Amino acid sequence: MKIENPLTGAAPTRIREAKAAPARPVRSSGRAPGSTDVRLTATSGKMRELETELAGVDVTDSGKIESVRQAIADGRFVVDEEAVADGLIQESVDLIAHRQDK
Repeated sequence: MKIENPLTGAAPTRIREAKAAPARPVRSSGRAPGSTDVRLTATSGKMRELETELAGVDVTDSGKIESVRQAIADGRFVVDEEAVADGLIQESVDLIAHRQDK
């Protein structure tokens, strides 16, 4: 049984023709080739400032952390099993919904 080479035929001829054709610059907007204009709006500049500012904000509540730590040490810390279960169920529902959106 003979297997023909799929690369023979018209395709190599077109490749040779394309290589032999002179290169032409493509200008779609009238700008010089290679030039790029980038303009940032005032909103994007403000967003950068806010991101930088937020990066330096401490989001931990040291007082709350210490009170929980002390409650655990004293044996006063009580876990609300129902709230934990509700949270786990809601997280599972959200993950399933997110997977179905993809």
